[in-house]
Amino acid sequence: MAEELIAGNTGPVPGLLSRSAPIIERAPLPTVEVQGKEHVVSYVNSAFCRLLGKTRGELLGQPFTKIVPRGEACVAILDQVYETGQALTHALEDEADAEMQWLYAMWPALDAEERPAGAIIQLTKTANVSRNVTEMNESLLLTCLRQHELRAVAEKLNAQLQEEIAAHNLAETALQAAKNLLADQAGELERLVTERTGQLRATVEELEGVSYSLSHDMRAPLRAMQSYAHFLVEEYSGKLDEQGINYLRQIMRSSVRLDRLIQDVLSYTKILHTRLPMERVDLDRLVRDIVEIHPNGQPIKPEIQINGVLPEVLGNQALLAQCVSNLLSNESKFVAAGATPRVEIWAEEREPS
Repeated sequence: MAEELIAGNTGPVPGLLSRSAPIIERAPLPTVEVQGKEHVVSYVNSAFCRLLGKTRGELLGQPFTKIVPRGEACVAILDQVYETGQALTHALEDEADAEMQWLYAMWPALDAEERPAGAIIQLTKTANVSRNVTEMNESLLLTCLRQHELRAVAEKLNAQLQEEIAAHNLAETALQAAKNLLADQAGELERLVTERTGQLRATVEELEGVSYSLSHDMRAPLRAMQSYAHFLVEEYSGKLDEQGINYLRQIMRSSVRLDRLIQDVLSYTKILHTRLPMERVDLDRLVRDIVEIHPNGQPIKPEIQINGVLPEVLGNQALLAQCVSNLLSNESKFVAAGATPRVEIWAEEREPS
């Protein structure tokens, strides 16, 4: 019969993860784990299946209130365990047999961050101890039970009490085992995080070295471009019209911005640990220079309108230039095929938030 009851689905329900399944399965008393505010059954042990006379497949994924007698009476207590993380006990009289009680021991099931994610419930069916005690006292007063009869009743009650204490001790042992398991898993996770953080740090250091080398090597040809452009302006300006001279000056301004950007890359390691260098930036000049060389080879030149004179701002010029360039590129790219992009640029003052 036991084999039939635990046949079928023996794993957790898809979407639910029972971290305490190994401990629950080894528990000698009927034990079930529920998760979430709906108290959905995520795992049951064999003893629980035998107690209810059902298979795991019939129990997993069901709300706890639907699988046990008078389960709806436990909802408020389960909610309290879920919300507070405090263990609680509860007793309900069996509707079919007034001499029996359903005893519930409930404690929180914790997630990886030690927060309540559900509850673990140990369920036993036992004689109604409180009713037996009442009946014993009434019988003693009314009929003066013989001493050996009273002793028999007392021994029976004591045996039941010892069983309940043993069940409580088992529950505490299981809870401690669950805490130990979670502590071991937390330690392993911390070890993995430390190891991977070290690997990431080493990778970043390698990338910084490559970035520094490339940026340093780029400055030599860039300085040559600046020098030749300067020579053309100084020595051959008489042979060029105003438009040609303007092109050369634009090349010189662009090379200066690129040189500043390369210097910022060379200072990357330092910037990681300090604030970015800030300076007063002529935003109007910066934006107009970028607009003059836009769209950098794109087939359709966008219509860009700058409203008024943009103010001076406090910022990092290289990063501001990159930001403006990226915004203009995005505005030019994401339009319908064949359409001419139209971009409007303006500045406004806002109170700091």
